[in-house]
Amino acid sequence: MEKLSIRDQRQREFAHEYVNSDRFNILHLAPRTGKCRVGVFIFNALHVKNILIAYPDEKIRKSWEDEFKICNYPSDGIVFTTYLSLRKHTEEDYDLIVADECHLMSENQISVAQEMFRNKQVLGLSGTLSKETRKVLLQSLQLPVLVNYPIEQAIKEGVIADYEISVVKVPLDNRIKQYKGKTEKQKFDNISWVIEKLVNEEKDTFFLRLQRMRIIQNSVAKKNKTISLLKEYNDQRVLVFCGLTKIADDLGIPSYHSKSTDKETFNSFVNGEINQLAVCKIGSTGITFSSLSRVIINFFDSSSENLTQRIIRCMNMDYDNPEKMSKITIISSTEETELKWLKKAISMFNKEKITYI
Repeated sequence: MEKLSIRDQRQREFAHEYVNSDRFNILHLAPRTGKCRVGVFIFNALHVKNILIAYPDEKIRKSWEDEFKICNYPSDGIVFTTYLSLRKHTEEDYDLIVADECHLMSENQISVAQEMFRNKQVLGLSGTLSKETRKVLLQSLQLPVLVNYPIEQAIKEGVIADYEISVVKVPLDNRIKQYKGKTEKQKFDNISWVIEKLVNEEKDTFFLRLQRMRIIQNSVAKKNKTISLLKEYNDQRVLVFCGLTKIADDLGIPSYHSKSTDKETFNSFVNGEINQLAVCKIGSTGITFSSLSRVIINFFDSSSENLTQRIIRCMNMDYDNPEKMSKITIISSTEETELKWLKKAISMFNKEKITYI
């Protein structure tokens, strides 16, 4: 009998734990450990017929469909839905509801799930579940974490590749006057001053904070540093995550986002046909990139779940390269505001593997 890999063993163990539980909980499994395969093991063990699989992104549906083909699993009784369309299925009866990437459910979607999940078997799946989101899902849906398989354990067991993170800090540009006679540094400081004033007056600052974040997203200084790094890594496969489509389009490499006209560019990168690609608001979940070991993050927010999903894109284990080291470069301004976002966002990772430049 062929010996199972650690990955295969863990997948079966996680499925076994769920099947032998009250079947109303979450499996928090490090990304790239095969959540869909664990799901198939569970479906087979429970002999469930009517299954609803909910997810935030259509690319995750393809991951499930691909897994069903690999496992020869009959998918006739499977109903797929995005969380956005979850409400359409409230009147239907299902043997099992799968909430994939459950950490991405919005408040409104959780409200729909509160009624829908009642008296049902529910399998929550997540690879990046923060303490805050874990608390929200427990309080709102009474959905606890049953299994916790962290990234560091998956690395130690050879399920995913090890990593090193470099944080490159750059000052905001103070030369190019792109904001009605003001540089991005001047505009950022002006908005920050107003925000601080309004906070002291106990007034709302929500839209001003959005404006300030937009300056970071559109930063010339961060764009130029990204271009410089891409030239340095010109012979390597690199995936760049941006906050705005304009920045992705201006890096001098192929780009892909919701406004792209060439829909094959993304697939060309996934399949290894092109070496470098910049994306905006896509590619963080449900995709496996072949032979990718370097990621540049041009923009991030304070969400540890969002940043982790981006970093993990290059940590898939390449079995022809067992010594693979994933290299992640995060570009941050020197502004205290963005550095605070980063401190929160990077909290899921080992501080000893993070270098500040």
